[in-house]
Amino acid sequence: MDSTQINIKGMVCSRCIFTIRERLQTAGMFIRDISLGKVTFCKPIDDPQKSTVQAILSGLGFELVSDKKEKRLDEIKTFIHTWIDEGSGRNSAMTLSESLANHLMTHYDSLGELFSQMEGKSIEKYHIEKRIEVVKEALVYTDKSLSQIAYERGYSSPHHLSAQFKKVTGLNPSEVRRVKQDKSYLQGNF
Repeated sequence: MDSTQINIKGMVCSRCIFTIRERLQTAGMFIRDISLGKVTFCKPIDDPQKSTVQAILSGLGFELVSDKKEKRLDEIKTFIHTWIDEGSGRNSAMTLSESLANHLMTHYDSLGELFSQMEGKSIEKYHIEKRIEVVKEALVYTDKSLSQIAYERGYSSPHHLSAQFKKVTGLNPSEVRRVKQDKSYLQGNF
């Protein structure tokens, strides 16, 4: 039996997968597989169904990817998010650029050029920004030490993490923690 695969822009985590799966199934769509950036339906979908899918995705803040360059850009971003979530920087003998080129079977220079044209920044800068977002979340929502966070996110040391964090956010990790503690103190007293 034939199937239809669609590519989705903006999926970055398992919550995205869960939410999209739930909404599409509620609309009567039968999903064979869903992962970051794509959904494969059990059978071909017609234009009215595609419009329904598009409306559901739009309502959730996602959109269909139609252009080849957009699709490649989304594949790069999806790979980077997965790389960060799985801590692959720590677990891999290969660098991000080597792993990305191997995964997408395209020379890294070509991927970097496309990414820069479409996003206005390098893959490396995007990777660092997303990695720091995850670190910020860990600082605010967990009680893990900076050493633990640095290890989990593949940094060579807490010092390296702190320096990169300061460069991207303008704050030290300890300042973020202090704000978190101040907020919880204030909330406890009111």
